[in-house]
Amino acid sequence: MGNQRRRESKMQVDSTIGHNIREEREMRSMSREELADLMGLTISHMGLIERGERGATAVTLAMLSRIFNVPVDNFFTPPSGKAVIEDTNEATQTSSRQKIYSLTSRLDKHEMDFMIQMIKSIVSLKYNRETESIQK
Repeated sequence: MGNQRRRESKMQVDSTIGHNIREEREMRSMSREELADLMGLTISHMGLIERGERGATAVTLAMLSRIFNVPVDNFFTPPSGKAVIEDTNEATQTSSRQKIYSLTSRLDKHEMDFMIQMIKSIVSLKYNRETESIQK
């Protein structure tokens, strides 16, 4: 009975890790082949990990953490659709901030400055719209 629970728990963790690896890879528009090359793995092995059919080793997770520039514990967070935690506004904002960080982590200084200016413009536009609607 205990071994069965352990196997089920391992399968669930492997599935969560695989899902999160695939999500990080896809957010960067990276192919499975590109990631496998960076990792020194075959494409089929990378596919097994992403599908949760093979567990990722600690070394694999450490390498992925460096490649994606995210903490290792990001890979263990359940996908949002399966999360047991209630989806609050704060949790949504935290998730959005993590996605922004993840997407911009590979930008150089010039690209980052450009992104900051874009975000400032968007925030300013939103503020101006809110101010106009209050004044009407």
